[in-house]
Amino acid sequence: MSHHPRLRPTVVASAAAVVVLALGFTGTAHAATPAAAAGSLGSIGDDPDQPDNPLYDAPEGFMATSGREAVSLSWSTLSAATSYEVYRAEAEGTGPDEVGPYERIATVSTGSYTDSAADPDVEYAYKVRALDDAGHVSPYTEPQRGTVDTVAPFAPRDLTRTREDERGVTLTWRSGDSDAVKYVVYRAESPNAPRTKVGSTTSLTLRDTKGEAGLTYTYEVRGVDAVGNESGASNLVTGTRTVTAATAPKAPVLGNASLVGRRLTLSWTQSPYVPVSSYTVYRAKSPQVDITDPANRVATVSRTEYTATVGEDQGERDYYYAVVATTQHSVSSPASTAVRPTYSEAKRPPATEFYDVKAGAGSVRLAWYAVGYGSGDSPVTGYRVYRSTSPRVTKENAEFSDVTSGTEYVDRGLTAGTTYYYAVATLNADGQESVLSPESSATPTA
Repeated sequence: MSHHPRLRPTVVASAAAVVVLALGFTGTAHAATPAAAAGSLGSIGDDPDQPDNPLYDAPEGFMATSGREAVSLSWSTLSAATSYEVYRAEAEGTGPDEVGPYERIATVSTGSYTDSAADPDVEYAYKVRALDDAGHVSPYTEPQRGTVDTVAPFAPRDLTRTREDERGVTLTWRSGDSDAVKYVVYRAESPNAPRTKVGSTTSLTLRDTKGEAGLTYTYEVRGVDAVGNESGASNLVTGTRTVTAATAPKAPVLGNASLVGRRLTLSWTQSPYVPVSSYTVYRAKSPQVDITDPANRVATVSRTEYTATVGEDQGERDYYYAVVATTQHSVSSPASTAVRPTYSEAKRPPATEFYDVKAGAGSVRLAWYAVGYGSGDSPVTGYRVYRSTSPRVTKENAEFSDVTSGTEYVDRGLTAGTTYYYAVATLNADGQESVLSPESSATPTA
């Protein structure tokens, strides 16, 4: 910043001389007017060092910041200034005077200006001066240089995996002789998979401590310059965080969670890179399932699913479930996100019908068609046979009933000559029972 010498003492002396001369010629003192005195030194607007000019100094703190889309200028405002002129010239060399002619590109009232009209990748020199409403001007600021920088740095070279252990994968690389000020490391689960940012560093090494143990990642590194331009990718390397006996598995991811009638079904997925030997299911009445409370433990299973028949109380629908995976070394994962199963009323299974009814000596043999079930339906668990000695048998007026898991039933100990009436209903895992089959009858022999 330049500070011009003050001329205030010289101006005062000159005014005194004017008074002396006036006395010498006329005997009466007639001082020259301030305007006349100032005019004897030049134009008010062109000389910032005049006593009348409140803008003695250039604006302080002038900065030019390069960017990818514009050059940002800023400076400290002056209390006497009402506007600021911004000038720009092409920089033709590295020296302060090696610039083309300046041209005024803006007049603003604040202490900043964004030059978005600058040509990309051309270095410019900028300077600013202040003005007031009376036409006074300040000196120019010292020139500062800036560029709309769209050129990315060279890609880093020689990316190398230097260490793999249970703490992570350590990488090093060379700068590539670029203007990068930092480096960003990316990884992917395969060379063609989407990249994930691992982290950034200003050094030439980084350790990835966040990768999943046992999973081999592909790594690359890119350089970033001061304005945010990112280089192309370095060469690719692979690395794997080591699995040890102390490695914890990832938390399971609960997928299906449903409660159909009384039938609870949970299923989840588990990352395969850390072997798991068992899963423990927990539940609680809040989404924050406390897995340290033994009272919340429901079951331990070896598969990635759990089914159960819950109680009939409607409060059974209010539980949240979470799952924890455990390795053979007794190292447990964090709990999965707790899920409250979606509830739906249980559906009745389809009805069946008899295809054979034969009377025997004191017995009747019954046979009916098996009932299937679709994906997502409650499995068929068996059949209930109803019997009455009166026609139009119902579940309410039946004199006898029995359950079987098969599709045949022999009713024994019957009275010869008595006609018996039969119907059968399908049962499913939700405890639901179908409507009765069409009725059939038979009369046992002696």
